[in-house]
Amino acid sequence: MTKILIKGGHVVTAGKVTQQDVLVEGEQITALGDIPGIEVHKEIPAQGLLVLPGAVDTHVHFNDEFMNTMSVHDYESGTLAAAFGGVTSVVDFSNQLPERPLLHTLEVKKQEAQGKAYVDWGVHPVITHLRPEILDEIPLLVQRGAPTIKCYMVYREEGLMVEEKDLKRIMKVLQKSGGMLMVHAEDNDLIEKHRSPLIQKGFTQAIYHARSRPPEAENRAIRRCIGLAEETGARLFFVHMSTKEGVDLVGEAQDKGVEVLAETCIHYLYFTEAQLERKDGIKWICSPPLRTQEHQDKLWQGLEKGQVAMVTTDDAAYSWEAKLKGRDRFDQCPNGIPGIEVRLPLLYSEGVSKGRLTVTQMAELISTRPAEIFGMAPKKGTLEPGADADIVLFDPEKKWIMSQDTLHMAADWTAYEGIEVTGRVEKVFSRGELIVDGPRFLGQKGRGRYIQRKLK
Repeated sequence: MTKILIKGGHVVTAGKVTQQDVLVEGEQITALGDIPGIEVHKEIPAQGLLVLPGAVDTHVHFNDEFMNTMSVHDYESGTLAAAFGGVTSVVDFSNQLPERPLLHTLEVKKQEAQGKAYVDWGVHPVITHLRPEILDEIPLLVQRGAPTIKCYMVYREEGLMVEEKDLKRIMKVLQKSGGMLMVHAEDNDLIEKHRSPLIQKGFTQAIYHARSRPPEAENRAIRRCIGLAEETGARLFFVHMSTKEGVDLVGEAQDKGVEVLAETCIHYLYFTEAQLERKDGIKWICSPPLRTQEHQDKLWQGLEKGQVAMVTTDDAAYSWEAKLKGRDRFDQCPNGIPGIEVRLPLLYSEGVSKGRLTVTQMAELISTRPAEIFGMAPKKGTLEPGADADIVLFDPEKKWIMSQDTLHMAADWTAYEGIEVTGRVEKVFSRGELIVDGPRFLGQKGRGRYIQRKLK
């Protein structure tokens, strides 16, 4: 069993930062503290570096078919970029296909990841066509380690939308079987009401994507879902929340004892809808859309106060050729931004370096809380003895510029071109194996394992 000693770094654990050593034996962390004189196979000097738990990204879209195109991140390219961003665990969405069992969503991802994944991975099944037998499969998916199921309240035309009455049925089954419903909360009717007149009047540039999906479309859907959660007692999780009102609605529901949680995404914390005014504004078309500065400010406050539980990426990497379909019509642009690699350095640079977050809060938001909420703790998301040795050595002083040349994502463009950040990933260990060493990638294809998740 290989023994590695990470020596003298600033270790981030459970709300504190302490300069100490980390002992790794095989795939696990076995000790923390001052560990002198032990015989190891390799000693890694970490003085001046932050030693962080491997980041957990519970919102990625690999091999995602949407709007007649497919995302360019698969389990090889997507998990490679993840690793360079300090991400050692991902959870991917798998859409139910018409006339296929819901269990098929799990098998599809196992086939896609086989022989390709560099880091550990899990699956969120997505219900798109609710038949009676689908409800019977939900407890089976919970047993097979995929207890978090997603539904869309939007994209009726794309065949993804689930009606409110069906959301309630799904919630009831999940509540009984130990699962949690994840919801893309936007009101489809309100969006269609706004979108058609804009297009008819020739308002088709990227900024009108945001105008067609106003904050109230999201807020209305959030309110309805919280009501369903109160009625059923089910656990509810809002993905990619982007509005200031959403922060308050979730916080108020939590104060009432409703089991509701929410994430936001790194692009909502950095960009505003001003990006959509640019000539290349289609780069920033995502759903929900980017919002104004006041919404962004409230999201940062929600993170600091704990009303927003985590930050994910919603990585949806489409080619530039695919994005160009929306050049003349915003509604024909595949919604999504490649971002799986940027979350940790950008959150550190914008959050910790600028005093919005502490480094321990950052670790909670991208590692500990995602692992706890989505059933991966205590193996993931922490640097305690017995946990998987998913470890990131991070240089908090390193300044660099994000660009197509310095990032490793597979898309042939980036929304983060020219952004100067403070803080960079230096080394990444996945289950005790060094897979990123500065600019070198050392991981072996297919080493990533399926994460059997169970909610607490």
